[in-house]
Amino acid sequence: MKRMEHLLSFSLLIGISTSLTAQEIQFDPGNWRTDRLEQQQRSVVLLENMERVDSMFTENLATGELDLVIQRYPLARYEYYPDGAMQRRIDIGQRHVTDTMFVEQVSTGEMVMLVEKFVKDIPNGAYHEFFPNGNIRIKGTLDGYNDDGTLRKTGEWREWDADGIVIREETYE
Repeated sequence: MKRMEHLLSFSLLIGISTSLTAQEIQFDPGNWRTDRLEQQQRSVVLLENMERVDSMFTENLATGELDLVIQRYPLARYEYYPDGAMQRRIDIGQRHVTDTMFVEQVSTGEMVMLVEKFVKDIPNGAYHEFFPNGNIRIKGTLDGYNDDGTLRKTGEWREWDADGIVIREETYE
């Protein structure tokens, strides 16, 4: 009976560890029609691109005057759960892409060139994923894509469980 318990707990442990190693991260590049940030949002999946700037006044102890301090944050993708809690924050860069194709005009049979321009989001920088209660779930750094199209993880990555305990640490080059 004792051997059966050990075997069961070992197989349960293997099952848990294999499910934890998945950590597959998906990223929608956007294909935005414009580079105006206020128009780069999708309500269907509750995500938006936003550039954040914080400003505050601090007192200069030497002069007693107030100094304005401005902190700029990188352009980032913010994704939310349906209740409005943040699900992921991903630093991004944007690349302007031009796509050209020829289509036949039905009425004349003439070939017409169509040029489509759009903006593609490239994950580049900090990646934070959260549980619905706001606790951190995954933290790491992304640097674009690998040759096979998967996201390129760099540096140290950590994953926590719902209780805030680190369950995995990995380092990427």
